[in-house]
Amino acid sequence: MENELSRTVDALPGLVWTAFPDGRTEFVNRRWCEYTGLSVEQASGEGWLAAFHPDDRPALLESWRGTIASGEPGEAEARMRRFDGVYRWFLCRASPISNTAGEVVKWCGINTEIEDRKRAEDALRVHEQRFRLVLDSLPTRVVLATPEGDIFHANRHTLEYAGAAPEDLKSWKTWIHPDDRRVVDDRLHASISTGKPYDGETRYRGADGLYRWFHVQGFPLRDNEGRTVLWYFLQTDIDDRKRAEALLAAEKRLLEMVAIGQPLPAVLDDLCRQVEDIASDCRCIVSLIDPEDVTFKWGAQQHLASSHLGPEDGSPVAAEGGPCGLAAATKLQCIVSDVASEARWTQPWRDRFLAQGLRACWATPILSSTHEALGTFTIFRSEPGDPTPFQRDLIGQLTHVASIAIEHARSDLALKRSEKGFRAIVETTPECVKLVARDGTLLRVNSAGAAMAGAPYAEALVGKNFYNVVAPEHRSRYVEFNQKVCSGTKGFLEFDIINLRGERIHMETHAAPMRGNDGVMMQLGVTRNITARKQAEQQLRRSAALMASVEQLSLSGSFCWRPESGEITCSEQLYRIFGIEPGVRVTRDMIAARVHPRDLHLLQAMIERAQDGKDLEYDHRLLLPDGSVKYLLVQAHATRDPQGRLEYIGAAQDVTERRQSEEALSSLRAELAHASRVNSLGALTASIAHEINQPLAGIMTNASTGLRMLSAEPPNIDGALDTVRRTLRDGRRASDVMTRLRALFRKEAVTTGAVDLVEAAREVVEILRSEIRTRRIVLRLKTADDLPPATGDRVQLQQVVLNLLLNAVEAMDGVDDRPRQMLLSIGRDAGDSVRLAVTDSGVGFVPEHAGKLFDAFYTTKGEGMGIGLSVSRSIIESHGGRLWATPNESSGATFSFSIPCHAHSTAAADRPGATAQVARADDEQSVRNL
Repeated sequence: MENELSRTVDALPGLVWTAFPDGRTEFVNRRWCEYTGLSVEQASGEGWLAAFHPDDRPALLESWRGTIASGEPGEAEARMRRFDGVYRWFLCRASPISNTAGEVVKWCGINTEIEDRKRAEDALRVHEQRFRLVLDSLPTRVVLATPEGDIFHANRHTLEYAGAAPEDLKSWKTWIHPDDRRVVDDRLHASISTGKPYDGETRYRGADGLYRWFHVQGFPLRDNEGRTVLWYFLQTDIDDRKRAEALLAAEKRLLEMVAIGQPLPAVLDDLCRQVEDIASDCRCIVSLIDPEDVTFKWGAQQHLASSHLGPEDGSPVAAEGGPCGLAAATKLQCIVSDVASEARWTQPWRDRFLAQGLRACWATPILSSTHEALGTFTIFRSEPGDPTPFQRDLIGQLTHVASIAIEHARSDLALKRSEKGFRAIVETTPECVKLVARDGTLLRVNSAGAAMAGAPYAEALVGKNFYNVVAPEHRSRYVEFNQKVCSGTKGFLEFDIINLRGERIHMETHAAPMRGNDGVMMQLGVTRNITARKQAEQQLRRSAALMASVEQLSLSGSFCWRPESGEITCSEQLYRIFGIEPGVRVTRDMIAARVHPRDLHLLQAMIERAQDGKDLEYDHRLLLPDGSVKYLLVQAHATRDPQGRLEYIGAAQDVTERRQSEEALSSLRAELAHASRVNSLGALTASIAHEINQPLAGIMTNASTGLRMLSAEPPNIDGALDTVRRTLRDGRRASDVMTRLRALFRKEAVTTGAVDLVEAAREVVEILRSEIRTRRIVLRLKTADDLPPATGDRVQLQQVVLNLLLNAVEAMDGVDDRPRQMLLSIGRDAGDSVRLAVTDSGVGFVPEHAGKLFDAFYTTKGEGMGIGLSVSRSIIESHGGRLWATPNESSGATFSFSIPCHAHSTAAADRPGATAQVARADDEQSVRNL
């Protein structure tokens, strides 16, 4: 039976062997011996190892001992030596034979040749190595995945970019930007489940920790039966393109904000945010320059510390003030590659930067179209270095946008310049990108172009004739334009299209010739929708034309003035009124140069009033360069912009003809008033002469008679006494005449009561406002708070105020070498009294004549009558007050009066004996007059 089993084993086609439980070889079949050239005796024990390659023996022996120890079937691969010395690969398998107790009593094994399979595997391995070498040599990122989407290989460029090892491929999703992971998962799942190619844009993190945009395309690799065996993904770096697109979008957004009139701080804040979004490793600030005092002021910043690193508000523009100051002062870009080694500024400056983790600083001046420094645009980085080409383009383009925004905020002229720059940038902004053949066939178009054409996707348009989309009336012109471009000439064209939805859109295109791989010329066009812009321009032209017509008919012009920055924006009609060339930037100095020299103080008074944010209304004369004089009426309303800055919106009207008519009427009225005063003076003189001549004649007669009586021999004493008595009688008659005249001036029938002196004075000022304005006088009213009422007759007190104001107005008639100014002040005086004073800048008076100013008919003016001040003193004295005058230190005089307050006067009147005291004082004054 054993011989029969041995013959059976020898007949088996494999190399069969048996071994004892401890692993020593018991038996090998004939085929084993024939193949190896060894006998059964030579193979017994551990002699079988001689049949295997020396390099494979340790691993084979270790595997065999492990199988024995486990008691479980096992296998191993090793090279066996053939009888002719050639080694070939074999798969050695061993299985245990156990008794009923589960103990291994023998091992049975078979060695199967696998040389062909190993060679195939080696060839496949070599092929795979070559494939991977090819993948690693490709200048793009390639990733391989299983049919289920698990990444199992990435080429060298992919791993080097991510800074990862092959074993990190399982965590490949961590390389994706967190905001993109869900989209990538959904898109990958859709491609794997449907077998359709993968296409998307994703941000991947690099070894430096920064994310870059990649265009990812995935394609399935299928076997002959159509089954997906793997996916291969191509990742194309489009970060520069995305940054360029973001930059163009940022430019467009910022310019649109400027165009619709967004406040400057909002534009600059958005500009900083756009920069930091586009260049995520950068931080930026914008510092502005105040054109009035050439100092820095805050502009905008995003994420820097509160104590930002730009120049402080109010600091001068100087090279020693840091990179911003140097850039603004020299109007050149200042690059600080490494703050730590920068020696142009002090150590505290470097410490301030390093404390915030900043190592690089690039400051660029923001220049106007006239090369004026408007501010600085500064970028900070945490790593040292110079700006990259893209960062230089970013700085250059957004600095230009910043200059447009700042100039727009400064003046209307700057707005026009910024709009021109905006249109130039917008016209070249790539919206719809297309390739058009010479015959009009649309070879390629992007998604934006498809959306403009009303197509659901770009492929729906490719292969169609673009001429069919162009409006019929513009088609021939576009065909001619396309032929010219395809002939090698760049071009620009505006035309209309009618899209698939039937909408008419006005387009503009910039086109250049491009040669294809087959050498045929095509049109590469960048086209954008400008329908809204065209409609806005048409509406703006209509509004501007209407406004200009209204201003021309009313001889008026409009303006906007910001006192803080000094910006003045004028309409075209206002340019004509001031005789300024349209388009020239208007400044306050330019306006002052055209104001009449004698009216400059009015302009200065208006500017001072504007600081308080009050509405303005004033008129003055213009003295134009051709010598002509214009009268101007200016009215302006004070308002605040969104940042709380004061600005005035107003209009200026040419009132020369009306003012000339008013002056002629005023002159005629003055002549009539003068004639009336002359007539009144004549009547008054005749009355005084008639009343006083009679008692004077009697006195003279009685004096002569008394003299003769006393000269007689003997003297007639009794007759002389009678004559003296008659003389006294006539003297009393003359005194009575003077008393009546004094009563006439004093108007003794006084109606006393509480008088609000401030209100009464304001009413008088309103009466004289036209007269004061006509004479180019600036009147200021200064009143104290909580002023008590005075006691007196309101009409008489207003007459005194009127006389004092007229006296001051007439005192400044001949003043041309200094501003004509008046101050009407009302406040408390000592002893519970109210004091009113009128101060002028007129001719004044010498102190020696102060005692004569209130005498009747005394005047220092050539045309004065000398009655007003005398009457005024009488009125004030009748009110229990006093009136006096003092010369000013520089020029002019101050006339003041003081009268009791209402409560004080009432208390005085209630005191016993007050009436008698007044009567005694009047009697004593009459005696002194006699």
